[in-house]
Amino acid sequence: MRPILVTAALVLAAAATPASAAGLDCPASLTVQAQPDAPGGWSPYPGRDSHGFAGVSIVEGDRAAQMASAAPATLAPDREVRRGRNLLQVWEFAGPRRETVFLVCRYRDTQATLAADLPRSIRRCTLTLETDIRGAVLDEPKTPPRLDCR
Repeated sequence: MRPILVTAALVLAAAATPASAAGLDCPASLTVQAQPDAPGGWSPYPGRDSHGFAGVSIVEGDRAAQMASAAPATLAPDREVRRGRNLLQVWEFAGPRRETVFLVCRYRDTQATLAADLPRSIRRCTLTLETDIRGAVLDEPKTPPRLDCR
């Protein structure tokens, strides 16, 4: 049975991802308050779960409409670069933007996310992900993904 997400609170851990130049940063973890659906005869008891940072999506358009959509207008990285055991995904934002662009912070083992508008002064976001020896992104890396938006 899948719990219903009631509230989400930020938990800033000591292992937080590095702060970006603009101060836009995904918290290292997300605490989710869950309220289970209980069928007749059962009593529900809420729980709290902490989820580690897994990565980002960058989305273009009205945030409320896009987050309510089953298929938000997610922007693909402009390029990907392999450096040793890391994959760097780079999004470039050159020139004026017609639409709002926002960042969605994703967390492991939950559908709960955090979102914030990307300031128009941001020209590039780089996400660094740890990979295995074959270049596949690790589901549970030793070091959390790092986000740098400038």
